Order: sequence, then structure tokens, then C-alpha cells
Amino acid sequence: MKNNTLDDITKKLEQGIKDVMTGSGSQYKEWLKFISSFHTYSFNNAMLIFLQNPNATLVKGYKDWRKLGRYVKKGEKAIKILAPIISNKKEKSKEEKAEKQEKKKAEEEKNELEIKGFRYVNVFDVSQTDGEPLPRSITPQMLEGDSEELKQLLSEWISAIDIPVVFEDTGSANGYYHLVENYIAIHKDRSTMQQLKTLVHEYAHHLLHRKNGGEFNTVTTDIKESQAESVAFIVMAHYNFDTSKYSFPYVAGWSGDIDIIKKIGTDIIKCSHTIIEKLGTKEQSKEVVTA
Repeated sequence: MKNNTLDDITKKLEQGIKDVMTGSGSQYKEWLKFISSFHTYSFNNAMLIFLQNPNATLVKGYKDWRKLGRYVKKGEKAIKILAPIISNKKEKSKEEKAEKQEKKKAEEEKNELEIKGFRYVNVFDVSQTDGEPLPRSITPQMLEGDSEELKQLLSEWISAIDIPVVFEDTGSANGYYHLVENYIAIHKDRSTMQQLKTLVHEYAHHLLHRKNGGEFNTVTTDIKESQAESVAFIVMAHYNFDTSKYSFPYVAGWSGDIDIIKKIGTDIIKCSHTIIEKLGTKEQSKEVVTA
């Protein structure tokens, strides 16, 4: 990636995400189709599912499982959740027509959805079904690399940014940015290369999404994660580190949008440039090219 401009790197990122989403080996299109049929359950229904089957992972109604080629096993006990009873309520309203017709009035009927109550419906966990195998999710590959040069570079980058960084056990996450206390936490047991990339990712969250001053602090989580990881890829690529095996599936998994870079391209280039200026030039930082 030597001598690539930020625009070149961004184009590589966009193509990489497209490859993840459309490649026959990734089965990503199949995965998107699968998750698109899921409902977003309310807190009450999530609690109902947990109380009846704490080991549940994916739940759907009998007919929805049939559509996916799976069948509820004989004798399985349904999980009961609440579904709203919805009816159409017709109302009439009056509107004044504009300009020359402002004195004339027209009545319009418009349909308004009205929740009249709730009823129990039956759903089943995937473990209660048999049939067609489920599509595999796309999992980013953890980055590897623990040389002394990388550790020195990590120390330099931490010193260069303007917020505290701590190392701790962050569970399954590689790290996080604390919106309230304004610091970055990085998983203490990850490889140095993964820690470098996570540092940039979380610092991008700080610049873009912090509550006070973050230009994009109100966008949806999928956009936030797509922005932060895209910035991480661009910045790492600038310093000759290839994080595509992690970054491409990560952004594709969060965005679900093959044209995501077209939507956030200007923002991520601007943020990447800010971080690169903060971290210093390639000559100021140690260049380490990894396989």
C-alpha cells in the first residue's frame, strides 16, 4: 500500500466491502436475506423469551421457520410472546388548498393504525427446529503481530492522542470508547497489531461520536461502527498495515449496504486525515510492513 493516497485507500476499502458482500465464498447475500426476516423484539418480549428459554438464540414463528426451510420438531413447547392487535381507524381532516384555492376546502380520509390490545403468539428457538442449515455469519479475522517495533508504535500513538487509554479485560469486545468518562479501553490480551487498530477505531468514535462536539453523535449504531472501522482501515493502510481481513467483514456486517462508502466517504477521509496528522507522518512513526 505504499504511496497510496487516502482516496486510493478509500476505493480499496469500498471494493473490499463489495467483495465480502457479493463474493460466492462469503455467502454474505444469503446471510443478509436471513437476518432481514428477524423482528426487533421489545424489552418485554425479550424478557418473556429469556424466562421461558434462557438458552434461546434465534426465535421465529412456525410459518417463518417454514419459509427458511426449517420445521419445528414434534413435541416442542412454544415460547409465547406478545403481539399487538392492530386495526385501521378512519379519520377525516380538512386542509386548505394553496394559492388560488386557499378558500376551498377538501376533506380527506386517511388511515391511522390503532393498537387495540395485545395477544399471545407462539415462536420457537432455532434449537427446536430441523431442516435446511442456517447461513453462516461473517466473522472478522483477528489481526496478528507482536513485535517490539509494534509495541513501540502503540506507545507512540497513545502518547499522540488527546484522551486517556487503559488496558483491561473488555470481554468479547476488542475495546470501547467511554462516551461519559471520555477514555479508550483496549483489551489487554489482544495482539499488538489488533490493539493498534482498535486504538484508531475507538479514537475515531471519540472524534465523530462524542456527546459534546461529535458531528455524528446522533447517527445510528450501524453508521457509527461503519465510520469508525473505515477510518481505522484507512489510517492503518496509510502506515502500511493491511487490516482488510478484519475491517472489510466488520464494515459489511454492520452496514448491510454495498454502497456504504459512497455515503460516508467524505466523513471518513476527513477524520482519517485528522488522525494521521495527530499520529505523525510515516517518517515520524516506525514503518513496519506485516504479512
